[in-house]
Amino acid sequence: MKTIIHDLGAEIIYSLEKPDEDSAVIHADNQYASCRGCFQCWLKNAGFCIMKDSLQHIGALIGQSDPLIIVSRCCYGGYSSPVKAILDRAIGASLPFFTWRGGQTHHISRYPRRKLMRVCFYGECTGFEQETAKETVERNRLNLDYEKADVVFFENIEQLKEAGL
Repeated sequence: MKTIIHDLGAEIIYSLEKPDEDSAVIHADNQYASCRGCFQCWLKNAGFCIMKDSLQHIGALIGQSDPLIIVSRCCYGGYSSPVKAILDRAIGASLPFFTWRGGQTHHISRYPRRKLMRVCFYGECTGFEQETAKETVERNRLNLDYEKADVVFFENIEQLKEAGL
C-alpha cells in the first residue's frame, strides 16, 4: 500500500497524486494529539496507539506502506512540525528491542522490510539544511526499516507540482 503524508492542502496534494483504493493520504493538519511517550503502542497494543484519533493506527499503516511518501516544508533541515508529529506517533511500527543496522543501533521493525521511502522537501533551505535533512531522512529510513530513501528538494510548491510525486 502506498501512503502519502503531507503538509499541503488537500486540493494541492490531489493535483499531484490521484489516490486509488490501494493508497492512503494523511494530511498533517495538527488535528490529532501529540505522542505522549507512554509506550503502550510497544508494550500492550502491538503497534496501535491508545489515543483514539485519526493517527491511532499510524504505526501499522506506515509499517505496511511501500512506498512511503512524505511531502514536507523544509524547516531548519527537518520536517515541518505537523509532519514530525505524525512520524513521532508511528513509533509503534517498531518493537522495543534493538538491532545493529547500518553500523548503528536501531529498533527492530514490527513489520517486514519495505523497499522505498521518498521525501519531498519544499521551500527555501540552505545547503547545510539540505544536508541535515538528508541525514534525518536516512536515520528515519533505518528506524522504519526501508531499503532505500530518496530525498528531493523543491524551492516552491509549483516546482513540486511540475515534478509530480
